[in-house]
This record gives sequence, C-alpha cells and structure tokens, in this order.
Amino acid sequence: MTFTELGAHPALARALERRGYTEPTTVQEAVFTPALRGRDLLVSSATGSGKTVAYGLVLGGSLLGDAPAFGPAGAPAGLVVAPTRELAMQVQRELAWLLAEAEGRVVACVGGMDARREARALSDGAHLVVGTPGRLLDHHRRGALDLSELRALVLDEADEMLDMGFRDELEAILAAAPEGRRTILFSATLPKPIVELARRYTSDPARVAATPAGEAHADITYRAHVVAPSERELAVVNVLRALEPPRALVFRATREAAHHTASSLSERGFAAVPISGELTQAERNRALVALRDGRARVLVATDVAARGLDLPGLDLVLHADLPRDPAALQHRSGRTGRAGRKGLAVLLAAPPERYKLERMLRDAGVRVEWAPVPAAEAIRASDEARLAGEVDALSEDATDDERAAAARLLSGRDPVLVAAALVRSTRARLPSPEDLPETVHAARQAPSPRGERAPRRGPPAEVAWFRINLGREKKADPKWLLPLLCRRGGVTRDEIGKIVIGATETRFEVARAAAARFGATARRPDPRAPGVRIEPVRETRSPGEHRAHAGGERAPRARRPVTRT
Repeated sequence: MTFTELGAHPALARALERRGYTEPTTVQEAVFTPALRGRDLLVSSATGSGKTVAYGLVLGGSLLGDAPAFGPAGAPAGLVVAPTRELAMQVQRELAWLLAEAEGRVVACVGGMDARREARALSDGAHLVVGTPGRLLDHHRRGALDLSELRALVLDEADEMLDMGFRDELEAILAAAPEGRRTILFSATLPKPIVELARRYTSDPARVAATPAGEAHADITYRAHVVAPSERELAVVNVLRALEPPRALVFRATREAAHHTASSLSERGFAAVPISGELTQAERNRALVALRDGRARVLVATDVAARGLDLPGLDLVLHADLPRDPAALQHRSGRTGRAGRKGLAVLLAAPPERYKLERMLRDAGVRVEWAPVPAAEAIRASDEARLAGEVDALSEDATDDERAAAARLLSGRDPVLVAAALVRSTRARLPSPEDLPETVHAARQAPSPRGERAPRRGPPAEVAWFRINLGREKKADPKWLLPLLCRRGGVTRDEIGKIVIGATETRFEVARAAAARFGATARRPDPRAPGVRIEPVRETRSPGEHRAHAGGERAPRARRPVTRT
C-alpha cells in the first residue's frame, strides 16, 4: 500500500516520496485507518517504529482538511509535546520536511535554548509548535504561546514524561487547550497513569496497539551474562571487543558511573564519549555528532541523559546496569533494531540480580540467551581469525610493487618473525581483552532461571600438584596468578583446579591429562618473570585453606594448635 492509497494528503504524500518513503509502517497504517479519522487516540508504539511520521500524517490531515496548503501562520493549530529537547528538535526537523510541500511552518520551543528568540519566532506565527513541557508552559504563561486556536495536540512518549515528573506541566497544558481539540497520546507502554491521563483529557479515545507485545522486540536479539560486581566494567570491555559494533550505546545507572566507564574505555583505546544530565547542550551535541560521524563508536549514558536521543544505525545496546523495570528495558533496547534493521541488546547481571532480570524479561515478553561473558582467549582467537581473513583477502590482488616490497621485507628475515611483528602491530591497535576470574566463578555459582544452581565445574577429578614460588609475601592473588599459570604452562583455565596460597609459595592442581605438557612448558625460562619458578610436587594438601581459583574468596584458615604452659 502506498501513502496515497492510505489516504494521506497529496502534499504530504509528495513530501514522503521525495524522502524515499514508499510504504507505510505498521503504526502509520494503524493510526490512519478510516475508522479512526477525527478520533482521539491512545497509541502504544515501540521506539523506531515510524511514529513521528505517523502522527505527522494525522496532524497534517486534520489541520489541512481539503485545502492544498496552509494559509498564513498565526496562533498554532497543532502542538506536539515531547519529553526532552533532543527528541523535540528531532520531531521539529521531521515535521518540517513532512509539511514543507504544504507550506507549513513548524517552530521548536525547548529548554536550554534562547527563550527570547523562541518568543520572537512564535510572534511571527506558526502552524505547528513542538516543545518540551516546561518550556511550552513557560511561553504560555508569559503570553508568547497562544493555545486558543489549537485543533490537534500530540503527547509523544507520554510515559517518559510522567516518569520524568512532568505531570503538572502536562495537565496545565491540556487544561489550557480548547476542549474541542483532537488529542493523541503516543507511548511505548500504557501503564495505569497514562490510561488515567487519557481518561481525564481525551474524549472516548480509540486504543491502538500499533506494536503488539509479541512484535515489540522482534528485530532485537537479547543476550545476558552473569558478571561479578567488581568486574562489571571489565565485562563491558570484553563484550565490546568480542562484538566490535560500529556504534554502541552503554547504559549505566548513575552519571558518575557513566563518566567513569567512558574514561576507562577511552584509556583502553575505545573511541568512547559520555553523556549525562549535567552537560550543557553544546557538550551533548558534540558527543552525539562524534558518534554519528564515526569519531566515537561508544556512547555511555544514563537513562535520563539518553531520553529522546536520535541515534540512527545503532548496532548494540549494552545494559551494563540493569534497567529499573520492563518499560525502561523496552525504551533502552528499542534504540537498536529500528526501521527493519536487526539489533542486539546485551544485559549484565550480578548473581543476586538474575532473578530480577528474569522477571523483567518475562514481564516484557522477551526471550533471552544466557551465555558466559566472552573470554580473553576467545577474543584473541577471533582477532587472529579476522587477521587471517584480512591477509587472505588483501593478498589475492597484491600488486607487483607490493610483492616486491614484501620480498625485500622477507629477505634475510625469518617469515615467522615477520608474521609475529604483524600480529603485534595489529594487537597494539586493539584494546586488550580482560581476564575475568571472579566472573567465571560467579557464573558457575549463579542460580539458573528455574532456581537451580548451575553445575559447578570443580577441579579436575584426576590431578597433579605443582608449586610456584609466589605466596602471600608477594601479594599472590588468583586474579593474576591464574592467567600467569595458563600462559606459562600453555593450558586453559578449565585445566587448573584448586589454588592454595601459602606464605612463600602457592600450590595448585593441573588436570592429569595436561600435567606432562604443563610441566615441560612451565619449566622454560620466562623473560617476563625470570625469577618465577614452577615445579611439580608429590604430596597434596588439605584444601581447607585454599582460595577458589576463580572466586577470589579466602576460605577460613585452619586454627593453629595452642601450646599451654
């Protein structure tokens, strides 16, 4: 179905055609059906569903009628209220081009901008005004915004405006508008306060489920990881490194956490920028422009700061801190998987948070895949595979000049060392993945969705004991000992069992099947730690005072015998 067949005003249909719009989306078709012409509407529609054009078509049709174009601008005939200045400015731009063919004038009134300039724009006349609740009410009370001629009013993301505490402003605006106007509420969710608002300020509204619950997340894949609270930021690093998204949005619960995470990612080599409520409009704009033009790839934000952001082409939404409820989950995640594109939402949950997350996902009608946080070894293997693919692709059409340069480079050099230099150079340009021993332990201990504990992969059934000459005197800790042992012995984490830290040495288990290989490899001199020695031991020790290698928790020490005199 085309927009003309849908019944859109000819001027609006021409504007849509110029912008490359060919067929209406579900929400555009739903609100424009003949049965709903002229009625008040209560519309539930997911973010990114094309709702701005949807209510633009409704507004344009209601205000234009059979006229080919708008007449002279005066007091506004239409009003759109949005929760944030970013969303309001985005809506103003969308409606400006949509109504351009009909000679419509759209004025924006938002907080953080020059109020006197806005007042002058309003005095020059407008067919449609878009703004935030506080600024619109301020202009109305000062006499700059005349609401007496309103024939249509739209509340965009009404649930967000109530969550942000704009109930009084909304009710004042709705009360000041003429009773005979057409009122349309758009909301991603329809909680009880929204329904109550609609009951009080609309006339027999038609409820339109433009995005049914089963389809709200259809283009979004959900993945969840259990993380140790102390390694949450490190897990963010590994998720970003494993997925390598061109554009990602990371959510943190507080502005302090958002700035800390952005700084931490930047130090590791990610092109990351933070955005939070205390930034000026100019600073927010710079951060958003950096993400849109590719100078930044990761935006770290709080829920409040991210409201209303226009972020097209977002590949990943990473919930580093859990959303507060299913509605927030939908608002956050809905920023990816938009306009027919596939998106990915990843959630990090500490073990005590898993039950809360399971309930939230169930209430939102979302199915999630639980998986371990990407491990450093897997990320490095992926890097090597990617490098091999690039080498294969680039070598297929190598020029004579490039072949000659390569021959000169290999002349008198070991090809393996040349390849090693290439690997080192490539790794230097990439942020290093993190080892997450506490997260591995937390994932093993976390309860499953059914309330059962996940099977714990304890130490190998048949083991050999080894010792390393590092103990508590050298501040030995499983967090860095485990990666050291794996590197020195050429084994994986699963082949290391108990780690028992003593005063001057640490004893640990190695799977019997890997013991011979481990012993031979670990005996080799290590230029990075020449004084560190690893050797086998024959006797075993009671594990009563060991630390779990992944958990980092010290077991109670055995009491020393007391000598009585």
